[in-house]
Amino acid sequence: MIINPVPALFAEEQLLRKRLTILIAIFCLFFLIWIFSSRSSQPDPAQADEIIQTAERLLADQQRPEAIDMLLNLLVVAPDNQKATFLLGHCYYQQKNYEQAANQFGSILPESEYYQPALLNSAKACLKSARMEQAEQALKQFLHNAPASPSVITELQWLYFNQFRVREAKRLLSEALPLSENPYPLLYHLLQIEYFPPIAQESISLLKRINDAEPGQASIVLALGYCYWKLGQTDRARELIEQSLAINPRRLETILTAADFYLETGDLEKSQKLLQPEKDYPTELQQQLQQDDRWHFLKSRLHFQNDDLHQSLEEIQLALKLNPSEIKYLQHRGSVYQASGEYESAQKQFQQTKKMARSYQELYKFVASGALDKPSKEDCQQIAAHLETLGKTQQALLWKKIAASI
Repeated sequence: MIINPVPALFAEEQLLRKRLTILIAIFCLFFLIWIFSSRSSQPDPAQADEIIQTAERLLADQQRPEAIDMLLNLLVVAPDNQKATFLLGHCYYQQKNYEQAANQFGSILPESEYYQPALLNSAKACLKSARMEQAEQALKQFLHNAPASPSVITELQWLYFNQFRVREAKRLLSEALPLSENPYPLLYHLLQIEYFPPIAQESISLLKRINDAEPGQASIVLALGYCYWKLGQTDRARELIEQSLAINPRRLETILTAADFYLETGDLEKSQKLLQPEKDYPTELQQQLQQDDRWHFLKSRLHFQNDDLHQSLEEIQLALKLNPSEIKYLQHRGSVYQASGEYESAQKQFQQTKKMARSYQELYKFVASGALDKPSKEDCQQIAAHLETLGKTQQALLWKKIAASI
């Protein structure tokens, strides 16, 4: 009998093919496992430190691209290495790639030892790239963790000052006074800011440059609008103030500035819309408004213009409860009393205002004379006396202490 070999050969060939397929699959599986493990395995701390040290030497030798490549490769396999991330931020900063630098510094975790330095460096990078609002947040977060840092307080103080946010600058300095070992610089700047606030003519060019470099920042747009307002260009001021409102309609400073602008320019309808009852705003903003004396002062002025003297008096009383030594509030309350026919109360109010105004003028003369740079014991005592008259008891006490130490 003749046996046909073809079926046997065919079966053997099929078996070989199956085996080959299995071998290829196993090889591919091992290859994928090898790739995955090579990518995911982290170097030991000694290896990572060696890589970082090499990157630091490259950076010191101005070989920034090489240092960046080395750090990026390390972060592929060790993405949680905070030192490498921090150093990479430095590399980008030195390259003047401030946006990337800020991103790297901003990714440092709060529990990292590099977190505080990263906040400061992030703020510097944001300032360089005109991202003022991000810089402000980084500086405020730094102070939240280290409230007695003089350099950061100064940086934030000037950020506020250049945006015409004088009240915030003074609050920042006042809150730092009890924490400071040497309060004199803070006291000095408090008086300088009070009597020499920013000037629209001098500040507008800087604000324009910032706005051109990074448009759409509500605080910068508002500051520009304020400049145009004070320079008498009300149409341009209105455009910018309303643009700031559109960017962030729930920003406290924008609401207050816009309401003040509309009151002064006679647009009572728009002012009324902004000075609506607090309950019409979100809860957090309601609380901010209720605790802000300027809000109540603006409402008092609006009621006064609408001849609602009872409501005007109620609101100015609330403003003075929050800020009892504000001269313009006292003057306004006197005007409300006078318009209401309460002439005796009005006269007492005007006398108190006049007394405080004299102390205010004397302090202005002192600051303008330059004597604040090297005050004598008598100078410190006089400053303290005038500050007491103006209700600034914390500052007065510290000036007395300085006088006693001379």
